[in-house]
Amino acid sequence: MASSSALTPTDVFLWQKACGDDRLAFEELVRRHQSAVSAVAYNACGDFALSEDIAQETFWVAWRERTALLDPSKLKAWLCGIARNLAHNARRRSVRATTPLDAVDEPTDSGVQPSDALVTREEETLVWEALAQIPDTYREPLVLFYRENQSVSEVAEALDVSSDAVKQRLSRGRNMLRDQVAELVEGALHRSRPRTGFTVAVMAGLTAMSAGTKTALAGTSGTAALGAAGTAFKAAPAATLSGGTAGVVGGLAGSTVGLAGGWLGTWLPAQFAPTNRERKAMLRNGRRMLIISAGASLVLLVILLAFAGSMSALQTVAFILIWIVTFQTYIAIECVLIVRTIKRIRMETLAESDPNDSPIKAHFARRVTSKWEGRVYRSSTTLLGLPLLDIHVSSASPVGTHPQLKRACGWIAFGDRADGILLAVGGIARGFFAFGGLSIGVVSGGGLALGVLAIGGLAIGAIALGGLGIGGLAFGGGAIGWQAVGGGALAWDIACGGGAAAWHAAYGGAAIANDIALGGAVSAVHANDEVARAFFADHWMVNGIQWLQVNNWWVTPAWILLMLLPSALAVPVMYRRKTSNV
Repeated sequence: MASSSALTPTDVFLWQKACGDDRLAFEELVRRHQSAVSAVAYNACGDFALSEDIAQETFWVAWRERTALLDPSKLKAWLCGIARNLAHNARRRSVRATTPLDAVDEPTDSGVQPSDALVTREEETLVWEALAQIPDTYREPLVLFYRENQSVSEVAEALDVSSDAVKQRLSRGRNMLRDQVAELVEGALHRSRPRTGFTVAVMAGLTAMSAGTKTALAGTSGTAALGAAGTAFKAAPAATLSGGTAGVVGGLAGSTVGLAGGWLGTWLPAQFAPTNRERKAMLRNGRRMLIISAGASLVLLVILLAFAGSMSALQTVAFILIWIVTFQTYIAIECVLIVRTIKRIRMETLAESDPNDSPIKAHFARRVTSKWEGRVYRSSTTLLGLPLLDIHVSSASPVGTHPQLKRACGWIAFGDRADGILLAVGGIARGFFAFGGLSIGVVSGGGLALGVLAIGGLAIGAIALGGLGIGGLAFGGGAIGWQAVGGGALAWDIACGGGAAAWHAAYGGAAIANDIALGGAVSAVHANDEVARAFFADHWMVNGIQWLQVNNWWVTPAWILLMLLPSALAVPVMYRRKTSNV
């Protein structure tokens, strides 16, 4: 015959049913976990009655956000985490008036056994006086232990720690309790567990919520929203500005960095073009892209601000995505056009007939071209038919001549065009580790970098870091990805930054999302409420932004040096001083 435990539905099963709007399944979950949830709330607020109010709100929040739990096996720990955050917030807000012990009426006899009598006010006061002296690390397991029928495994599940850790904390917690109140504390905690009426109250509250009556939540969540902006704004770039202004500043700062990097990427190669005609064509292309990019960014900003109150989060995210696709299409078209223009100019114009008279190129020719030449070397040792090291770098072209590019191919390759199995460095580089103007590799770095880990002015990869980063996990002045962090961040899952927009959750000075948003100026289903605060509590993105804000004085110079390091190391390998002919 099957055991009763085998016939009992698991939390995972019940949660899946609850996610399908099965209220009976959710009622069973409330019944199972009400003691643990209210115990966590009591540990944080020190008030039995308030802890049950907070526990009820915890289950209401869980019902509303039931699709947000990705791992149902962690249901109990998730519920306790929500309760912990709600209780801490409630305790900070409340200034409770103390009532003299002799002014409190004893509870009337309700027909229950003496061992199950409700906790008196005197007992509650004495219990908390004793528990308050114990650090939270040891107090919370102790409270849970006596609420959860003295089960170590249940406490471990609620705290998401090992059973050994629970035993150690319980041992130290008991030792910290004063002997004269230990028995009183244990008995009171056991008798203060929520009764059958608690489950009824939770389910009644859900019914009220479904009918649009949310008065029961107004006292707690309404006040919490007022403080959420201040908490979120700790990571904003300009803490003295309003949230919306900080988001605009952050987004503009990121866009400015990206635009500046794009202009430099056009202007610098133009100075070394072989002819004046080619240089002017490249500069015209760069100016046009800069003006249109700045104008398009300004139009995006104006439209978002003008229709902030009338567009839903879904409409806003959709509009931004359409803008990005359109903008990137324009950039791609400009790149194709300039490549075709340069090819046509080189076919029509001889370098000798219209030499580039750029002062920068002339200075470079005097100081570099006349003294340095590209290195050419190929190792005699090969593996699978490829040399271990191949270096083929053209010398800097004299003024008035087209450059003659060379290609290197080997396990390690340095060249104008470099293909290296392990390492490739060059103007165009392809390899496992690739560094160059255009780099393609598992780990890539350069002006335009494509790879699993990509670092560059424009970086595209699974993990992308750059002036503009596009990828699964994107970082940069502008960042677009599944998850994104940047001055301006756009993501499907989570976005954090000065200005942040995402489908699921966004955090920043200005934050827009469909589900959760926390920050200064926000728009989402859960905007600056307890759900948003709980979601971003100790989130690695938020912690990272705050850490960067504190350490930016050395991180930025270190990052610049790191970006210059590959070039500094590659130059002595790729070039050598010319030998004098006697």
